[in-house]
Amino acid sequence: MTINDDKNDKKPKPAEIINLEQNPRIIKIEEPDSPVSLNQWQAIIKDNFPDLAFAAEISLSIIAQILIKDVTNPFALVLVDVPSAGKTIAINFFAEIAGLTYATDKFTPASFVSNAANVKKEKLKEIDMLPRVQYKLLLIRDLATLFSKRDDDLSECLGILTRILDGEGFSSDSGIHGQRQYVGEYLFMLLAASTPIPPRVWKMMGNLGSRLFFLNINSKDKTEIELAKQLGSTAYKTKETVCKVATRELLETLWSTYPEGVEWDNTVDEIHKLNIAKCAMLLARLRGVLNAWVEKGEDGKEYNHTMPVIEKPDRINQLFYNLCRGHALIAGRTSLSNEDVRLAVEIAVDSAPTQRTKLFRKLLELDGKICTTEVEAALNCSKPTALKEMEILKILGICTIEEDSQGLVGGTEKILYLDNTFDWFLSDECKAIRGIKTDTTDKVNPTLWEDNP
Repeated sequence: MTINDDKNDKKPKPAEIINLEQNPRIIKIEEPDSPVSLNQWQAIIKDNFPDLAFAAEISLSIIAQILIKDVTNPFALVLVDVPSAGKTIAINFFAEIAGLTYATDKFTPASFVSNAANVKKEKLKEIDMLPRVQYKLLLIRDLATLFSKRDDDLSECLGILTRILDGEGFSSDSGIHGQRQYVGEYLFMLLAASTPIPPRVWKMMGNLGSRLFFLNINSKDKTEIELAKQLGSTAYKTKETVCKVATRELLETLWSTYPEGVEWDNTVDEIHKLNIAKCAMLLARLRGVLNAWVEKGEDGKEYNHTMPVIEKPDRINQLFYNLCRGHALIAGRTSLSNEDVRLAVEIAVDSAPTQRTKLFRKLLELDGKICTTEVEAALNCSKPTALKEMEILKILGICTIEEDSQGLVGGTEKILYLDNTFDWFLSDECKAIRGIKTDTTDKVNPTLWEDNP
């Protein structure tokens, strides 16, 4: 062996670049024997699980985005509620649909591109999850296990997930297998479930640039009579199966209707685009990150804070537009309507820390004006906590605060006002979109939205 041969043997191996884009974006699906329309599907879901109708319809809108050719951004939605509220049932509607969905019960972001030490490098591509979920809806029945990790582990996992949700593949390096990377368009959609999100997780996601959106199911509490009747009614699994069949047949109908996908005319929908942009601007501020605390000064308590980290609304804006187009498509339309924009409004409010979401919804309910005592009641919290939450909305540029001398026992009350930048959310137009009755507008599709809080 020559000296040069020895040098060549010791050269590092090139990175393993994997480009497995052989998966077709739109798979060929035969029309079902009994095609299902959106109206038929809505009736089935509401007859069996009325509390889940809105969440399920948004989920349909998420997977339908795959049919729109210019959609390149993954959309990730997490359904949030307390245990046994029906989150998993809603996700199960979409399970076991060959070629369209991929379900997992145990998930870590590292499994997208594996670097397992006990697997040979040439075999790793067989266990990587990223190519298996390409152009599918990834179902994760319990994301709470991810959110419960220690801060260091959680930060690493959220960092991986953030990059994966760019839809551009992923590159990773390890001391065992070196660099492994998938290059190209790795579009997929994500639907997950979780119990309420801890504050530390919101803060961490905000600092990393969260790609996740959230929807609070807010399932209704049942009385003892309702619970007793439930025991003698059709079993949950039977009702769930009926909804699963209807969901599969609706998606098969949709995929067979658009076998080549949809070329969307982006020059239309101008009014609806403006309203979607308003939702994006609201959410960018509503989930801004800051560290707030209280210090005692000579004149009493004073709130101090760091400069808030507020993301630019551009990405949210595009993702909301994609979601609304997905909803239009499942309704048989290739142009937007108010029904579609409703999804952006509700998700914009719910995709923020829990206390802010509750306070903002109460603020809208009270026509943009709320006092400290009302905040305490709405959040079921102490006065210092109420004042802190009010101050946070002021710092984020969502509200303004004034003092009123009509407080209890001669004291002063602070009054929180919605900033005029977001006046649209108090308008009759927005209330009509949300299905709220006003003196000048009628409900928008009341049969669909009545059951959603």
